[in-house]
Amino acid sequence: MQLQLARTTNALIPADEQSREALKGIALGKTVQAKITQPRNCKFHRKYMALLNLAYDHFEPKPVEYKGRMITPGKNFDEFRKWVAICAGHYEFVAFPGEEFRVRAKSIAFSKLSEDEFQKLYSRSIDALLKNLLSSYRNYQEVEDTVNQIVREFG
Repeated sequence: MQLQLARTTNALIPADEQSREALKGIALGKTVQAKITQPRNCKFHRKYMALLNLAYDHFEPKPVEYKGRMITPGKNFDEFRKWVAICAGHYEFVAFPGEEFRVRAKSIAFSKLSEDEFQKLYSRSIDALLKNLLSSYRNYQEVEDTVNQIVREFG
């Protein structure tokens, strides 16, 4: 069972009707075990996705040579999102047999990243995108303003 709780000066209390009903099933005086997490801000997550979509719209794959022939790779949003995370320093190293390893983007799932860590990822993502892709933007604030406008219009 997952509950939404709000902290008051004296206790944690149900924050919504579903949580209130769920707690009625626990007898008074019973001890329960809970894992407490603070959910991330959904609006900020949408803002991050707006940033990624803005950048993805600016991305056009370039032809490359592969095994002696020229190809133009297709665009893939999920792989692009992972590339941005890696460029922003949100990655881990994964070992393979021998001495091989790969760099993999870490998860941005709500349960894997605190709000503070997610805000840092957002900021570092803008920096990485300015350096690698969004050259038509003059600075961080211009990207931030554009993302905020997108969120206001479509969020």
